[in-house]
Amino acid sequence: MTRRDLLGAAFAGAGSAALAGAAQGNAWPRLIAHWTLDGHCRDSAGSHHGHGSNVRFIPGRDGRPEGAASFNGVDAVIEVKHHDALRLGTQPFSISAWVNVEQDLRTVIGDVLTKYDADHRRGLNLGIAGNSPAYSSVGDAKHIHFGIDNGINGSWLDCGKPWKSNPLVSALTVYKNQLYASIADASRPEDACRVFRYAGGTDWVDCGRLGTDPLTLSVMSLIVHKGHLYAGSGVWDWDKAIKGISGPTHVYRYEGDKQWRDCGRFGQGFRVFSMASFKGSLYTGDDTGKCYRYDGDKSWTFCGQVGNEHRLNTLMIYRGHLYGASHGSFFRYEGGQEWTRIGTNPFATTQVHTLKVYDSHLYAGTWPLGKVLRYEGGSRWTDCGQVGISTEKYQINEINDLRVYNGKLYAGVIPKAEVYRYEKGQDWTLLRRFVTNRDWSPADGYSWSRIPCMAVYQGKLFHGTSDCHGRYDPDDPPEAGRVYAMEAGKNVSYDDDLGSGWKHVVAVRARGCLKLYVDGKLTATSASYDDSDYDLTNTQPLFIGLGPQNHFSGALDDMRIYGGELSAAQVVDLHRGAAA
Repeated sequence: MTRRDLLGAAFAGAGSAALAGAAQGNAWPRLIAHWTLDGHCRDSAGSHHGHGSNVRFIPGRDGRPEGAASFNGVDAVIEVKHHDALRLGTQPFSISAWVNVEQDLRTVIGDVLTKYDADHRRGLNLGIAGNSPAYSSVGDAKHIHFGIDNGINGSWLDCGKPWKSNPLVSALTVYKNQLYASIADASRPEDACRVFRYAGGTDWVDCGRLGTDPLTLSVMSLIVHKGHLYAGSGVWDWDKAIKGISGPTHVYRYEGDKQWRDCGRFGQGFRVFSMASFKGSLYTGDDTGKCYRYDGDKSWTFCGQVGNEHRLNTLMIYRGHLYGASHGSFFRYEGGQEWTRIGTNPFATTQVHTLKVYDSHLYAGTWPLGKVLRYEGGSRWTDCGQVGISTEKYQINEINDLRVYNGKLYAGVIPKAEVYRYEKGQDWTLLRRFVTNRDWSPADGYSWSRIPCMAVYQGKLFHGTSDCHGRYDPDDPPEAGRVYAMEAGKNVSYDDDLGSGWKHVVAVRARGCLKLYVDGKLTATSASYDDSDYDLTNTQPLFIGLGPQNHFSGALDDMRIYGGELSAAQVVDLHRGAAA
Protein backbone atom coordinates (compact mmCIF):
# COMPACT_ATOMS: atom_id res chain seq x y z
CA MET A 1 0.00 0.00 0.00
CA THR A 2 1.33 3.42 -0.93
CA ARG A 3 1.82 6.24 1.58
CA ARG A 4 -1.17 8.00 0.00
CA ASP A 5 -3.33 4.90 0.53
CA LEU A 6 -2.23 4.69 4.16
CA LEU A 7 -3.16 8.31 4.71
CA GLY A 8 -6.53 7.77 3.07
CA ALA A 9 -7.31 4.84 5.35
CA ALA A 10 -6.10 6.59 8.49
CA PHE A 11 -8.08 9.75 7.95
CA ALA A 12 -11.15 8.53 6.07
CA GLY A 13 -14.04 10.90 6.66
CA ALA A 14 -11.85 13.59 8.24
CA GLY A 15 -12.28 15.90 5.27
CA SER A 16 -9.91 17.74 2.97
CA ALA A 17 -8.52 19.90 5.77
CA ALA A 18 -7.40 16.82 7.73
CA LEU A 19 -5.73 15.29 4.68
CA ALA A 20 -3.91 18.53 3.99
CA GLY A 21 -2.58 18.62 7.54
CA ALA A 22 -1.45 14.99 7.39
CA ALA A 23 0.30 15.53 4.05
CA GLN A 24 2.31 18.29 5.73
CA GLY A 25 3.45 15.86 8.43
CA ASN A 26 1.08 17.10 11.14
CA ALA A 27 -0.64 13.90 12.31
CA TRP A 28 -4.33 14.30 13.01
CA PRO A 29 -5.96 12.51 15.94
CA ARG A 30 -8.38 9.70 15.19
CA LEU A 31 -11.81 10.87 14.03
CA ILE A 32 -14.27 9.12 16.34
CA ALA A 33 -17.46 10.54 14.81
CA HIS A 34 -18.45 13.04 12.15
CA TRP A 35 -22.03 14.24 11.85
CA THR A 36 -22.10 16.31 8.67
CA LEU A 37 -25.80 17.08 9.33
CA ASP A 38 -26.37 17.23 5.58
CA GLY A 39 -30.04 16.34 5.65
CA HIS A 40 -29.46 13.40 8.03
CA CYS A 41 -28.10 12.48 11.48
CA ARG A 42 -25.77 9.69 10.37
CA ASP A 43 -22.13 9.42 11.39
CA SER A 44 -20.02 9.77 8.24
CA ALA A 45 -16.89 8.43 9.93
CA GLY A 46 -18.30 5.35 11.62
CA SER A 47 -21.38 3.81 13.15
CA HIS A 48 -22.39 6.40 15.78
CA HIS A 49 -25.55 7.35 13.94
CA GLY A 50 -27.93 9.74 15.66
CA HIS A 51 -31.68 9.58 16.02
CA GLY A 52 -33.19 12.99 15.32
CA SER A 53 -36.42 14.23 16.88
CA ASN A 54 -38.08 17.38 15.55
CA VAL A 55 -34.86 18.48 13.85
CA ARG A 56 -35.27 20.49 10.63
CA PHE A 57 -32.61 20.69 7.95
CA ILE A 58 -31.92 24.12 6.53
CA PRO A 59 -29.31 25.62 4.16
CA GLY A 60 -25.81 25.12 5.53
CA ARG A 61 -23.22 27.77 6.23
CA ASP A 62 -22.12 27.61 2.57
CA GLY A 63 -25.71 27.72 1.26
CA ARG A 64 -25.99 24.06 0.33
CA PRO A 65 -29.59 22.79 0.67
CA GLU A 66 -30.31 20.89 3.89
CA GLY A 67 -26.70 21.44 4.90
CA ALA A 68 -27.31 22.16 8.59
CA ALA A 69 -29.56 21.02 11.43
CA SER A 70 -31.95 23.50 13.01
CA PHE A 71 -33.03 23.08 16.66
CA ASN A 72 -36.18 24.81 17.93
CA GLY A 73 -35.20 25.22 21.59
CA VAL A 74 -38.26 23.24 22.69
CA ASP A 75 -38.06 19.56 21.77
CA ALA A 76 -35.54 19.13 18.94
CA VAL A 77 -32.61 16.80 19.70
CA ILE A 78 -30.26 14.25 18.16
CA GLU A 79 -29.58 11.25 20.40
CA VAL A 80 -26.57 8.99 19.85
CA LYS A 81 -26.56 5.70 21.77
CA HIS A 82 -23.65 4.99 24.05
CA HIS A 83 -20.80 3.01 22.52
CA ASP A 84 -17.42 1.96 23.90
CA ALA A 85 -15.76 4.23 21.34
CA LEU A 86 -17.51 7.17 23.03
CA ARG A 87 -16.08 6.16 26.42
CA LEU A 88 -13.71 9.12 26.61
CA GLY A 89 -12.18 8.20 29.97
CA THR A 90 -9.10 10.22 30.92
CA GLN A 91 -7.80 10.72 27.38
CA PRO A 92 -7.61 13.93 25.32
CA PHE A 93 -10.38 14.63 22.83
CA SER A 94 -11.61 17.50 20.67
CA ILE A 95 -15.10 18.61 19.65
CA SER A 96 -15.50 20.74 16.52
CA ALA A 97 -18.75 22.29 15.31
CA TRP A 98 -20.18 25.20 13.38
CA VAL A 99 -22.77 27.06 15.43
CA ASN A 100 -25.36 29.64 14.40
CA VAL A 101 -27.61 31.42 16.90
CA GLU A 102 -29.91 34.42 16.50
CA GLN A 103 -28.89 37.82 17.79
CA ASP A 104 -32.23 38.54 19.48
CA LEU A 105 -33.14 36.04 22.17
CA ARG A 106 -36.52 34.34 22.59
CA THR A 107 -35.31 31.63 24.97
CA VAL A 108 -32.21 30.44 26.79
CA ILE A 109 -29.93 29.13 23.99
CA GLY A 110 -28.97 25.86 25.64
CA ASP A 111 -26.59 22.95 25.11
CA VAL A 112 -24.65 22.06 21.96
CA LEU A 113 -23.28 18.63 22.93
CA THR A 114 -23.34 16.67 26.18
CA LYS A 115 -22.46 13.22 27.42
CA TYR A 116 -23.15 13.52 31.10
CA ASP A 117 -24.28 11.37 34.01
CA ALA A 118 -26.03 13.88 36.30
CA ASP A 119 -26.41 11.42 39.19
CA HIS A 120 -22.65 10.99 39.47
CA ARG A 121 -21.64 14.37 37.99
CA ARG A 122 -19.49 12.60 35.44
CA GLY A 123 -18.98 13.54 31.81
CA LEU A 124 -18.80 16.61 29.63
CA ASN A 125 -20.99 19.61 28.84
CA LEU A 126 -20.64 22.10 25.98
CA GLY A 127 -23.23 24.85 25.68
CA ILE A 128 -24.02 28.50 25.11
CA ALA A 129 -25.55 30.67 27.80
CA GLY A 130 -25.82 34.24 28.99
CA ASN A 131 -25.45 35.36 32.56
CA SER A 132 -28.65 36.16 34.44
CA PRO A 133 -27.65 38.36 37.37
CA ALA A 134 -29.72 38.19 40.53
CA TYR A 135 -33.40 38.80 39.76
CA SER A 136 -32.85 39.62 36.07
CA SER A 137 -33.27 37.47 32.99
CA VAL A 138 -30.38 36.46 30.72
CA GLY A 139 -28.68 39.17 28.74
CA ASP A 140 -28.20 38.68 25.02
CA ALA A 141 -24.40 38.23 25.20
CA LYS A 142 -23.75 34.62 24.24
CA HIS A 143 -20.97 32.89 26.19
CA ILE A 144 -19.54 29.42 25.54
CA HIS A 145 -19.13 27.08 28.51
CA PHE A 146 -17.15 23.82 28.29
CA GLY A 147 -16.82 21.65 31.37
CA ILE A 148 -15.82 18.16 32.46
CA ASP A 149 -16.49 16.58 35.84
CA ASN A 150 -16.03 13.44 37.88
CA GLY A 151 -17.85 14.54 41.01
CA ILE A 152 -15.04 16.89 42.04
CA ASN A 153 -15.54 20.06 44.11
CA GLY A 154 -12.86 22.70 44.04
CA SER A 155 -11.93 24.96 46.94
CA TRP A 156 -13.64 28.30 47.56
CA LEU A 157 -11.72 31.46 46.71
CA ASP A 158 -12.20 34.82 48.42
CA CYS A 159 -12.34 37.35 45.58
CA GLY A 160 -12.49 40.40 47.81
CA LYS A 161 -14.94 43.14 48.63
CA PRO A 162 -15.75 45.62 45.85
CA TRP A 163 -16.33 48.47 48.35
CA LYS A 164 -15.25 48.29 51.99
CA SER A 165 -18.40 49.84 53.50
CA ASN A 166 -20.89 48.00 51.28
CA PRO A 167 -22.96 45.25 52.99
CA LEU A 168 -24.51 43.62 49.91
CA VAL A 169 -23.40 42.61 46.40
CA SER A 170 -26.64 43.11 44.48
CA ALA A 171 -25.74 41.69 41.04
CA LEU A 172 -22.95 39.99 39.12
CA THR A 173 -22.67 39.75 35.35
CA VAL A 174 -20.10 39.27 32.58
CA TYR A 175 -19.56 41.90 29.91
CA LYS A 176 -16.83 41.89 27.24
CA ASN A 177 -14.57 39.41 29.01
CA GLN A 178 -14.90 41.15 32.38
CA LEU A 179 -16.86 40.39 35.56
CA TYR A 180 -18.92 43.28 36.97
CA ALA A 181 -20.47 43.59 40.42
CA SER A 182 -22.90 46.14 41.83
CA ILE A 183 -23.43 47.29 45.41
CA ALA A 184 -26.44 48.17 47.55
CA ASP A 185 -25.17 50.79 50.01
CA ALA A 186 -22.13 52.44 51.60
CA SER A 187 -21.25 54.59 54.59
CA ARG A 188 -21.73 57.75 52.49
CA PRO A 189 -24.44 58.24 49.84
CA GLU A 190 -21.89 59.40 47.27
CA ASP A 191 -20.06 56.08 47.62
CA ALA A 192 -23.19 53.95 47.18
CA CYS A 193 -25.05 52.87 44.00
CA ARG A 194 -21.84 51.89 42.19
CA VAL A 195 -20.63 49.22 39.78
CA PHE A 196 -17.19 47.60 39.97
CA ARG A 197 -15.05 45.52 37.59
CA TYR A 198 -13.11 42.51 38.88
CA ALA A 199 -9.34 42.91 38.45
CA GLY A 200 -8.29 39.49 39.76
CA GLY A 201 -7.26 38.25 43.18
CA THR A 202 -9.18 40.38 45.65
CA ASP A 203 -8.99 43.59 43.60
CA TRP A 204 -11.87 45.56 42.11
CA VAL A 205 -11.95 48.69 39.92
CA ASP A 206 -14.57 51.39 40.53
CA CYS A 207 -16.66 51.93 37.38
CA GLY A 208 -18.67 54.83 38.74
CA ARG A 209 -21.98 55.76 40.33
CA LEU A 210 -25.45 55.67 38.77
CA GLY A 211 -26.56 59.32 38.88
CA THR A 212 -26.10 61.67 41.82
CA ASP A 213 -29.39 61.35 43.73
CA PRO A 214 -28.37 60.86 47.41
CA LEU A 215 -31.60 58.94 48.08
CA THR A 216 -30.82 56.37 45.39
CA LEU A 217 -28.39 54.07 47.16
CA SER A 218 -28.51 50.77 45.28
CA VAL A 219 -27.82 49.24 41.91
CA MET A 220 -30.70 46.76 41.80
CA SER A 221 -30.08 45.00 38.48
CA LEU A 222 -27.49 44.51 35.71
CA ILE A 223 -27.89 43.11 32.21
CA VAL A 224 -26.08 43.03 28.86
CA HIS A 225 -28.22 44.11 25.92
CA LYS A 226 -27.19 44.86 22.33
CA GLY A 227 -23.53 45.26 23.17
CA HIS A 228 -24.00 47.50 26.20
CA LEU A 229 -24.09 47.04 29.96
CA TYR A 230 -27.27 48.39 31.57
CA ALA A 231 -27.94 48.98 35.26
CA GLY A 232 -31.20 49.65 37.11
CA SER A 233 -31.28 51.88 40.19
CA GLY A 234 -33.21 51.74 43.45
CA VAL A 235 -32.80 51.14 47.15
CA TRP A 236 -32.38 47.60 48.48
CA ASP A 237 -33.40 48.50 52.04
CA TRP A 238 -37.12 47.66 52.00
CA ASP A 239 -37.87 49.88 55.01
CA LYS A 240 -36.76 52.92 53.03
CA ALA A 241 -38.49 51.74 49.87
CA ILE A 242 -41.82 51.21 51.64
CA LYS A 243 -41.60 54.72 53.11
CA GLY A 244 -40.65 56.22 49.74
CA ILE A 245 -37.17 57.22 50.90
CA SER A 246 -35.57 56.73 47.50
CA GLY A 247 -35.15 58.36 44.16
CA PRO A 248 -37.33 57.32 41.19
CA THR A 249 -36.61 54.36 38.91
CA HIS A 250 -33.95 54.96 36.26
CA VAL A 251 -31.92 52.73 33.96
CA TYR A 252 -28.36 53.69 33.02
CA ARG A 253 -26.05 52.54 30.21
CA TYR A 254 -22.33 52.14 30.80
CA GLU A 255 -20.17 54.40 28.64
CA GLY A 256 -16.76 53.27 29.91
CA ASP A 257 -14.41 54.39 32.67
CA LYS A 258 -16.78 55.81 35.34
CA GLN A 259 -19.39 57.20 32.98
CA TRP A 260 -23.05 56.13 32.90
CA ARG A 261 -25.69 57.55 30.55
CA ASP A 262 -29.14 58.09 32.02
CA CYS A 263 -31.71 56.24 29.88
CA GLY A 264 -34.56 58.04 31.60
CA ARG A 265 -37.14 57.58 34.28
CA PHE A 266 -40.18 55.34 33.94
CA GLY A 267 -43.22 54.73 36.14
CA GLN A 268 -43.80 55.82 39.71
CA GLY A 269 -41.74 53.17 41.50
CA PHE A 270 -38.51 53.31 43.44
CA ARG A 271 -36.71 50.10 42.39
CA VAL A 272 -35.78 48.52 39.05
CA PHE A 273 -36.06 44.96 40.31
CA SER A 274 -35.32 43.15 37.06
CA MET A 275 -34.46 43.50 33.38
CA ALA A 276 -34.71 41.20 30.38
CA SER A 277 -33.38 41.19 26.81
CA PHE A 278 -36.26 39.71 24.81
CA LYS A 279 -36.82 39.75 21.03
CA GLY A 280 -34.37 42.61 20.64
CA SER A 281 -35.91 44.90 23.26
CA LEU A 282 -34.99 45.73 26.84
CA TYR A 283 -37.78 45.13 29.40
CA THR A 284 -37.90 46.11 33.06
CA GLY A 285 -39.96 45.18 36.11
CA ASP A 286 -40.46 47.56 39.03
CA ASP A 287 -41.77 47.61 42.59
CA THR A 288 -45.28 48.63 41.55
CA GLY A 289 -45.88 45.42 39.56
CA LYS A 290 -45.48 47.16 36.20
CA CYS A 291 -43.42 46.31 33.15
CA TYR A 292 -41.84 48.78 30.73
CA ARG A 293 -39.95 48.51 27.43
CA TYR A 294 -37.06 50.81 26.54
CA ASP A 295 -37.51 52.47 23.14
CA GLY A 296 -34.31 54.51 23.21
CA ASP A 297 -33.54 58.18 23.86
CA LYS A 298 -35.07 58.11 27.37
CA SER A 299 -38.37 56.85 25.95
CA TRP A 300 -40.25 54.01 27.66
CA THR A 301 -43.45 52.12 26.77
CA PHE A 302 -45.80 50.76 29.44
CA CYS A 303 -46.26 47.00 28.93
CA GLY A 304 -48.90 46.29 31.56
CA GLN A 305 -49.17 45.27 35.19
CA VAL A 306 -49.01 41.72 36.49
CA GLY A 307 -52.56 41.27 37.79
CA ASN A 308 -53.16 43.37 40.86
CA GLU A 309 -49.69 42.63 42.23
CA HIS A 310 -47.49 45.38 43.63
CA ARG A 311 -44.14 43.95 42.52
CA LEU A 312 -42.65 42.49 39.38
CA ASN A 313 -39.72 40.86 41.14
CA THR A 314 -38.09 38.82 38.42
CA LEU A 315 -38.17 38.20 34.64
CA MET A 316 -37.03 35.28 32.47
CA ILE A 317 -37.25 34.33 28.80
CA TYR A 318 -38.33 30.78 27.93
CA ARG A 319 -39.64 29.12 24.75
CA GLY A 320 -40.59 32.32 22.96
CA HIS A 321 -42.24 34.06 25.92
CA LEU A 322 -41.28 36.53 28.62
CA TYR A 323 -42.20 35.29 32.11
CA GLY A 324 -42.49 37.27 35.31
CA ALA A 325 -43.17 36.63 38.98
CA SER A 326 -44.35 38.72 41.89
CA HIS A 327 -45.03 38.14 45.57
CA GLY A 328 -46.54 34.71 45.09
CA SER A 329 -47.89 34.69 41.52
CA PHE A 330 -46.48 33.77 38.12
CA PHE A 331 -47.26 35.41 34.76
CA ARG A 332 -46.60 35.03 31.04
CA TYR A 333 -46.40 38.11 28.81
CA GLU A 334 -48.74 38.00 25.82
CA GLY A 335 -47.70 41.29 24.21
CA GLY A 336 -49.01 44.82 24.44
CA GLN A 337 -50.14 45.26 28.03
CA GLU A 338 -51.47 41.74 28.54
CA TRP A 339 -50.17 39.21 31.07
CA THR A 340 -51.63 35.76 31.75
CA ARG A 341 -51.54 34.39 35.29
CA ILE A 342 -50.01 30.88 35.35
CA GLY A 343 -50.02 30.14 39.06
CA THR A 344 -50.85 31.67 42.43
CA ASN A 345 -49.27 30.67 45.75
CA PRO A 346 -48.31 27.10 44.78
CA PHE A 347 -46.94 25.13 47.74
CA ALA A 348 -47.59 28.04 50.15
CA THR A 349 -45.39 30.39 48.13
CA THR A 350 -45.94 34.05 48.99
CA GLN A 351 -42.87 35.56 47.24
CA VAL A 352 -40.89 34.65 44.13
CA HIS A 353 -37.42 36.12 43.73
CA THR A 354 -35.81 34.31 40.82
CA LEU A 355 -36.69 32.39 37.64
CA LYS A 356 -34.19 30.23 35.76
CA VAL A 357 -34.18 27.61 32.97
CA TYR A 358 -32.75 24.20 33.86
CA ASP A 359 -33.40 20.72 32.48
CA SER A 360 -35.47 22.38 29.73
CA HIS A 361 -37.98 23.65 32.33
CA LEU A 362 -38.67 26.96 34.00
CA TYR A 363 -37.68 26.89 37.69
CA ALA A 364 -38.55 29.35 40.46
CA GLY A 365 -36.91 30.20 43.79
CA THR A 366 -39.43 31.10 46.50
CA TRP A 367 -40.16 32.33 50.04
CA PRO A 368 -40.99 31.42 52.88
CA LEU A 369 -40.28 27.66 52.75
CA GLY A 370 -37.28 27.97 50.45
CA LYS A 371 -38.82 25.71 47.83
CA VAL A 372 -37.66 25.41 44.25
CA LEU A 373 -40.61 24.91 41.90
CA ARG A 374 -40.65 23.55 38.34
CA TYR A 375 -43.21 24.77 35.82
CA GLU A 376 -45.20 22.00 34.12
CA GLY A 377 -47.48 24.09 31.89
CA GLY A 378 -50.91 25.63 32.43
CA SER A 379 -50.91 26.64 36.08
CA ARG A 380 -49.16 23.47 37.28
CA TRP A 381 -46.00 23.55 39.35
CA THR A 382 -43.94 20.71 40.88
CA ASP A 383 -42.17 20.87 44.23
CA CYS A 384 -38.45 20.13 43.69
CA GLY A 385 -37.48 20.32 47.33
CA GLN A 386 -36.52 23.03 49.78
CA VAL A 387 -33.35 24.55 51.18
CA GLY A 388 -32.40 26.57 54.24
CA ILE A 389 -33.17 26.03 57.92
CA SER A 390 -35.88 23.82 59.38
CA THR A 391 -39.34 25.24 58.72
CA GLU A 392 -41.00 23.51 61.66
CA LYS A 393 -40.99 26.71 63.75
CA TYR A 394 -39.72 29.48 61.48
CA GLN A 395 -40.62 29.86 57.79
CA ILE A 396 -37.90 32.28 56.66
CA ASN A 397 -36.14 30.51 53.76
CA GLU A 398 -35.80 32.55 50.59
CA ILE A 399 -34.01 31.68 47.36
CA ASN A 400 -32.55 34.84 45.81
CA ASP A 401 -30.78 33.29 42.85
CA LEU A 402 -30.50 30.07 40.85
CA ARG A 403 -27.69 29.31 38.43
CA VAL A 404 -26.84 26.43 36.07
CA TYR A 405 -23.16 25.54 36.14
CA ASN A 406 -21.38 22.56 34.56
CA GLY A 407 -24.47 20.38 34.48
CA LYS A 408 -26.04 21.17 37.87
CA LEU A 409 -28.37 23.77 39.37
CA TYR A 410 -27.16 25.91 42.29
CA ALA A 411 -29.20 28.03 44.72
CA GLY A 412 -28.28 31.03 46.89
CA VAL A 413 -30.34 31.20 50.09
CA ILE A 414 -31.55 33.33 53.02
CA PRO A 415 -31.32 33.33 56.09
CA LYS A 416 -27.74 32.04 56.49
CA ALA A 417 -26.12 32.97 53.15
CA GLU A 418 -25.86 29.37 52.02
CA VAL A 419 -25.22 27.81 48.62
CA TYR A 420 -26.88 24.50 47.69
CA ARG A 421 -26.52 22.14 44.73
CA TYR A 422 -29.54 20.33 43.29
CA GLU A 423 -29.10 16.57 43.01
CA LYS A 424 -32.45 15.17 41.80
CA GLY A 425 -36.07 14.79 42.89
CA GLN A 426 -36.28 16.90 46.04
CA ASP A 427 -32.67 16.39 47.14
CA TRP A 428 -30.27 19.30 47.66
CA THR A 429 -26.71 19.33 49.03
CA LEU A 430 -25.48 22.18 51.23
CA LEU A 431 -22.07 23.28 49.94
CA ARG A 432 -21.16 26.15 52.26
CA ARG A 433 -22.43 28.83 54.62
CA PHE A 434 -20.74 32.16 53.86
CA VAL A 435 -21.77 34.74 56.46
CA THR A 436 -21.63 34.33 60.23
CA ASN A 437 -23.59 36.83 62.29
CA ARG A 438 -22.82 36.70 65.98
CA ASP A 439 -26.29 38.14 66.72
CA TRP A 440 -28.07 35.51 64.60
CA SER A 441 -31.67 34.82 65.56
CA PRO A 442 -34.39 33.38 63.33
CA ALA A 443 -36.77 35.87 64.94
CA ASP A 444 -34.65 38.89 63.93
CA GLY A 445 -34.60 39.65 60.20
CA TYR A 446 -31.76 42.13 60.68
CA SER A 447 -29.50 39.25 61.73
CA TRP A 448 -30.10 37.21 58.58
CA SER A 449 -27.80 37.05 55.58
CA ARG A 450 -28.17 36.04 51.94
CA ILE A 451 -26.57 35.07 48.62
CA PRO A 452 -28.21 37.62 46.29
CA CYS A 453 -26.48 36.77 43.00
CA MET A 454 -24.33 34.31 41.05
CA ALA A 455 -22.48 34.35 37.71
CA VAL A 456 -20.15 32.11 35.70
CA TYR A 457 -16.85 33.73 34.68
CA GLN A 458 -13.52 32.23 33.57
CA GLY A 459 -14.98 28.78 34.15
CA LYS A 460 -15.83 29.44 37.81
CA LEU A 461 -19.08 30.02 39.68
CA PHE A 462 -19.02 33.39 41.48
CA HIS A 463 -21.29 34.33 44.41
CA GLY A 464 -22.08 37.67 46.01
CA THR A 465 -22.73 37.75 49.76
CA SER A 466 -24.66 40.15 51.95
CA ASP A 467 -26.53 40.97 55.06
CA CYS A 468 -30.29 40.75 54.65
CA HIS A 469 -31.34 44.40 54.67
CA GLY A 470 -28.77 45.91 52.32
CA ARG A 471 -28.29 48.82 54.72
CA TYR A 472 -24.81 49.90 55.78
CA ASP A 473 -23.97 49.13 59.39
CA PRO A 474 -20.41 49.34 60.80
CA ASP A 475 -21.13 46.15 62.74
CA ASP A 476 -22.00 44.09 59.63
CA PRO A 477 -20.28 40.68 59.50
CA PRO A 478 -16.96 40.96 57.62
CA GLU A 479 -18.07 38.31 55.07
CA ALA A 480 -21.05 40.43 53.94
CA GLY A 481 -20.57 42.36 50.72
CA ARG A 482 -17.82 40.05 49.44
CA VAL A 483 -17.50 37.89 46.34
CA TYR A 484 -16.45 34.23 46.41
CA ALA A 485 -15.79 31.73 43.61
CA MET A 486 -15.55 27.96 43.23
CA GLU A 487 -15.03 25.40 40.49
CA ALA A 488 -16.99 22.16 40.13
CA GLY A 489 -15.04 19.77 37.95
CA LYS A 490 -12.88 21.60 35.42
CA ASN A 491 -14.20 24.38 33.21
CA VAL A 492 -13.29 26.93 30.59
CA SER A 493 -15.47 29.72 29.21
CA TYR A 494 -15.52 32.20 26.36
CA ASP A 495 -16.69 35.34 28.16
CA ASP A 496 -17.18 37.67 25.20
CA ASP A 497 -20.29 37.76 23.03
CA LEU A 498 -20.21 34.97 20.44
CA GLY A 499 -22.68 36.99 18.40
CA SER A 500 -25.00 35.74 15.69
CA GLY A 501 -24.27 34.00 12.39
CA TRP A 502 -22.03 31.03 11.71
CA LYS A 503 -19.12 30.59 14.13
CA HIS A 504 -16.60 27.77 14.32
CA VAL A 505 -16.21 26.43 17.87
CA VAL A 506 -13.63 23.88 19.01
CA ALA A 507 -13.54 22.53 22.58
CA VAL A 508 -10.43 20.55 23.51
CA ARG A 509 -9.54 18.36 26.44
CA ALA A 510 -5.76 18.45 26.20
CA ARG A 511 -3.24 16.89 28.56
CA GLY A 512 -3.89 18.63 31.86
CA CYS A 513 -6.08 21.49 30.66
CA LEU A 514 -9.15 22.51 28.64
CA LYS A 515 -9.07 24.87 25.66
CA LEU A 516 -11.63 26.81 23.65
CA TYR A 517 -11.19 28.09 20.11
CA VAL A 518 -13.55 30.43 18.26
CA ASP A 519 -13.13 30.93 14.50
CA GLY A 520 -9.67 29.42 14.58
CA LYS A 521 -8.34 31.46 17.51
CA LEU A 522 -7.50 30.19 20.99
CA THR A 523 -9.75 32.22 23.29
CA ALA A 524 -9.45 30.51 26.68
CA THR A 525 -7.40 27.90 28.53
CA SER A 526 -8.31 26.42 31.90
CA ALA A 527 -6.06 26.01 34.90
CA SER A 528 -4.08 22.77 34.91
CA TYR A 529 -5.35 19.55 36.49
CA ASP A 530 -4.39 15.91 36.95
CA ASP A 531 -5.83 13.89 34.06
CA SER A 532 -6.34 10.84 36.25
CA ASP A 533 -8.82 12.77 38.41
CA TYR A 534 -11.19 13.24 35.48
CA ASP A 535 -12.36 9.88 34.20
CA LEU A 536 -15.42 10.86 32.15
CA THR A 537 -16.58 7.28 31.53
CA ASN A 538 -20.35 6.92 31.63
CA THR A 539 -22.97 4.97 29.73
CA GLN A 540 -25.35 7.85 29.10
CA PRO A 541 -26.33 8.69 25.52
CA LEU A 542 -24.52 11.49 23.72
CA PHE A 543 -26.92 14.34 22.94
CA ILE A 544 -26.56 16.94 20.23
CA GLY A 545 -28.78 19.94 20.92
CA LEU A 546 -29.75 18.96 24.48
CA GLY A 547 -28.16 18.98 27.91
CA PRO A 548 -28.64 19.87 31.55
CA GLN A 549 -29.67 23.45 30.83
CA ASN A 550 -31.98 23.51 27.82
CA HIS A 551 -32.80 22.25 24.36
CA PHE A 552 -30.58 24.12 21.94
CA SER A 553 -32.02 27.06 20.01
CA GLY A 554 -30.11 27.62 16.78
CA ALA A 555 -28.41 25.69 14.00
CA LEU A 556 -25.43 23.28 13.92
CA ASP A 557 -23.27 22.08 11.06
CA ASP A 558 -20.32 19.72 10.54
CA MET A 559 -19.93 18.34 14.09
CA ARG A 560 -16.90 16.16 14.82
CA ILE A 561 -15.32 14.35 17.78
CA TYR A 562 -11.61 13.52 17.60
CA GLY A 563 -9.89 11.05 19.91
CA GLY A 564 -7.05 13.40 20.77
CA GLU A 565 -6.01 17.02 20.97
CA LEU A 566 -6.24 19.10 17.83
CA SER A 567 -3.27 21.40 17.46
CA ALA A 568 -3.74 25.12 16.94
CA ALA A 569 -2.76 24.69 13.28
CA GLN A 570 -5.28 21.90 12.80
CA VAL A 571 -8.03 24.05 14.31
CA VAL A 572 -7.14 26.76 11.79
CA ASP A 573 -7.18 24.17 8.99
CA LEU A 574 -10.64 23.02 10.03
CA HIS A 575 -11.90 26.57 10.16
CA ARG A 576 -10.42 27.59 6.83
CA GLY A 577 -11.10 24.30 5.08
CA ALA A 578 -14.71 24.15 6.22
CA ALA A 579 -15.25 27.79 5.32
CA ALA A 580 -13.80 27.17 1.88
